[in-house]
Amino acid sequence: MLIILTVGLVVASVLILCVKRSRESIQLFGLCLSLMLEICGVMIFIAKKGGLSQEVLQFLYFSRVIQTKIQFFLITLNQLGYLIAVGRTLFPFFLIELAMSYSMIPVIRKNTWIQKAAFVLPGITLLLYFPPLYRMGLTFHPQLLKIIQRGALVWMTLYLWIALFLLAYEYKSITMKFCKRQFSQIAASMAALTGIYILYYQQDPGQVYHFYSSIGAWNKGIGYMQIDPSLGSYVLLVLTSIICCILGFYNIGRYTRGNFKTSKEEIVMERKFDTAKVGASTFVHSMKNQLLSSRVLFKRINQLYEEPELDYKRLKEYVKTLEAFNDAMLLRMEELYRCVKSNAIYMVPVRLSEIAENSIERFHTKYPEAKVKWDLGDVTEILADRVHLCEALYNLLVNAQEAVMEAGRDGQGNISLLAHNERLYTVIEVRDNGRGMTKSQLKKIFEPFYSSKNSNSNWGMGLYYVREIVKSHLGTLRIESKDGEGSSFYILLPKYQ
Repeated sequence: MLIILTVGLVVASVLILCVKRSRESIQLFGLCLSLMLEICGVMIFIAKKGGLSQEVLQFLYFSRVIQTKIQFFLITLNQLGYLIAVGRTLFPFFLIELAMSYSMIPVIRKNTWIQKAAFVLPGITLLLYFPPLYRMGLTFHPQLLKIIQRGALVWMTLYLWIALFLLAYEYKSITMKFCKRQFSQIAASMAALTGIYILYYQQDPGQVYHFYSSIGAWNKGIGYMQIDPSLGSYVLLVLTSIICCILGFYNIGRYTRGNFKTSKEEIVMERKFDTAKVGASTFVHSMKNQLLSSRVLFKRINQLYEEPELDYKRLKEYVKTLEAFNDAMLLRMEELYRCVKSNAIYMVPVRLSEIAENSIERFHTKYPEAKVKWDLGDVTEILADRVHLCEALYNLLVNAQEAVMEAGRDGQGNISLLAHNERLYTVIEVRDNGRGMTKSQLKKIFEPFYSSKNSNSNWGMGLYYVREIVKSHLGTLRIESKDGEGSSFYILLPKYQ
């Protein structure tokens, strides 16, 4: 059982680091790696100690053959003890670092020295457990062993509780469903790995250093060190390990898969943006064809004037067709110009109410009969580029209205512009009860030149443009949608104070 766990930790550690090399991923890699080192050290130590019951032997090694091979593995006691010390000490450090990285508590986010100070106790512990220093200190002060052991257990336990509290507090404070769902994966995996760590963290390296002396003979509170464990303690050990393993690896797998999917989507989007530049020339060619079509219509109109009697009906049709061509080309030119051109973003403190009013006012010039409910809550100012953010909200409102119209809810359409503060972010939401989107559509909506609407009047650059604006504001754009029920677009911007 424990061998499978160790192999799983190795695989998880490598996958996490390969998928995405962010700060949090490196910390999670360190968390898995340190737990792996501790479990490897404990397994080797128990195998060399021997005297195990058949139940414990099967749980740890599956068979006596594997236990014998590990028992005679060539490693010095100093190396084995410090291997356990490194894994045992670094796990709570990486755990609390991860918890503080995900925490949105202002005191922790503003004071970066808190995360740096967290390494002081682990650093001192690793120094004290360094074999030459440990033996030197024990020679001068025989009681130093118990002092180091108890002190290490105290701060390790304290770190575990603080980290778990920060994770639980952060999970409770999140109100948006998609954020809560995403955070629950990493929180559950960290809690499960902590459960496995708690089973074995009482193994003190001092026992290994003094393997053959009476000083290291104590085994207080370490269930797996019992020669003949009770049925209850054995069942509890096995069940706890199995449950923690399943929860830990399942959620790490989901987290890793999510990171891989996000990274892959970012790469795909970058490639498609490059193709968008090529696509621009394609659309220019398309507009050239439309201009040529307009030239043909002009020739036909001239031919009408040359006839003895002017056919007003055909003339009216030609003029109407020209007008439609002209309007379509203007819309395409305007949208393509906005999306492809390179503009600078100038972010200044601005009242969100002004941006909302300007966006809704512009929206009403296109859809004068449509109604928009808006409630900005307690959000007053944000740091933004007024023109670009207004353009982004206008695009989202237009999309919402078109979704309502396509769903046939012209008289019962509900479009809302909402805002609220979520921890360290200001969230702007555009919600509608339109036709919604399928899962396949959700995967493509931010792609340049993708549109599920009539391609003659829509180029599919609106949402891509919105996404780029939000990214330029150091924010993120998220969407929740159900086919036939409606959609909600969320703009998450760093909160301005």
